[in-house]
Amino acid sequence: MKDSPEKDPKGRSEKPDDRHRVFWIYVLILGGGVVFFFLGGLLMRNPNLPSYLYSRVTSWLRNESNTSSSRRLPPSPKTAEDYLELTHYDVRVLPADQRGVALALADAIGNAAAVQDRLTALEQNVRNDLPTLKSADALSAYVKMKPAATSLLQAANQQKVFFQSLETKLTQQFERSGIHEDLAKQIAALFYQGTPGQKAVDQAGKSEKLASELLAIANLLSETPNKWRVSSDGAMSSQDKKLEEEYREHHDALMSVISNH
Repeated sequence: MKDSPEKDPKGRSEKPDDRHRVFWIYVLILGGGVVFFFLGGLLMRNPNLPSYLYSRVTSWLRNESNTSSSRRLPPSPKTAEDYLELTHYDVRVLPADQRGVALALADAIGNAAAVQDRLTALEQNVRNDLPTLKSADALSAYVKMKPAATSLLQAANQQKVFFQSLETKLTQQFERSGIHEDLAKQIAALFYQGTPGQKAVDQAGKSEKLASELLAIANLLSETPNKWRVSSDGAMSSQDKKLEEEYREHHDALMSVISNH
């Protein structure tokens, strides 16, 4: 005798297909709930995510639309302006001399941004610690800031040297790519005009001064730790008038750099 088919609570027979259908409905409901809560939590933690995704998608679409044009061989460049335009083309389609110019310009753009970003970040780290110098622990605070000040000094020097030598180095690179000396100088000069140039050199000088004065004070204090009295606001004094005079000179210079930021 065959088993009678299972019945639902209302007495209707249930078929295997009905049970499978109910199972998948439950799976969809549970899966939809998990996805909903996951996306909700993601958006709460990252409220800017939709705009970020939108910008990435539009940027990708824009790049895709420009791919065909960037891979076309550009008109033969004749002026400095023409050569600067080579950065908008795929270097793989450029002749050897043009490729050398385009790669040199691309490297210069990337390196200019890198040295400036590094200097900005390191100086911000140093400035974030400056309030610790106005406390009763100022003596140890100066010493603790030595590594950060040293890194800042190195980064400032790197940025200054980079921009001061940029035109000369680019000119030499262009000449090695087969560009005539006069035209190579024109391309390098025109490119330099589009960079922060002297402004970046001046900024590096200020960062260098900040780091140098911090290191001068930190070295002075670390070499003579027992000759100083520190007040609650970080002010220092010494019975050795020569030491105190040296400290005051560097401290005044440091305060001047900080206030002129």
